[in-house]
Amino acid sequence: MVTITAPSTYSIDATEVTKGQYDLWLGTKPALPASTDTNCGGVTSYTEQGTGYTGADSVHHPVVYVDWCDAYAYCQGVGKRLCGKIGGGPNLYADFATASLSQWHNACSSGGANSYPYLGAYQTTACNGTDLGKSTTTVVGSLSGCQASGLYAGAYDLSGNVWEWEDSCSGTGQTAICRFRGGSFYDSGSNLPCGGDGYYPRDNVYDNVGFRCCSP
Repeated sequence: MVTITAPSTYSIDATEVTKGQYDLWLGTKPALPASTDTNCGGVTSYTEQGTGYTGADSVHHPVVYVDWCDAYAYCQGVGKRLCGKIGGGPNLYADFATASLSQWHNACSSGGANSYPYLGAYQTTACNGTDLGKSTTTVVGSLSGCQASGLYAGAYDLSGNVWEWEDSCSGTGQTAICRFRGGSFYDSGSNLPCGGDGYYPRDNVYDNVGFRCCSP
């Protein structure tokens, strides 16, 4: 994890959670949420609901086809939390692009200083968007230019590769809308800034949506 010291101290995963990491956690047979859980009580399995990249070294590619509840449970299960509000708890739905409030956005934008994880204007091949030409995920952390800058250096792939679920939702329940951040290998420059976002119901899964964790 990368330690962030401003506006208060917390840590964020250096990379997106990989398929290998996620499947190791699945092997521990984690308990499902209680049926009374307001957000995820209807979850019957944490298993990925589709297949992402299957080529060489696939275990080091980001896990995909996981919904918000899967991401939330994984982070909790490994002693972390799905990135949310700085200081604890979920980030308000409207505050996703506020560096002083969102753990994810603060790390990506180097405290609000940058539009992208790196310095300056959009760089077509720094991160894994459509301009890189891969048309699929890449090994996490493999693009050295796709990382946060200055005191935030060491956090990779906050732009591109896969969108990342954030603990920033419009309400409770599995059909409530939750945000995901950063763009994916399907996206061009307009969707790859730190301030960019997408949003789907908690229980949706896609081949280009994964996550990373924060702590505390």
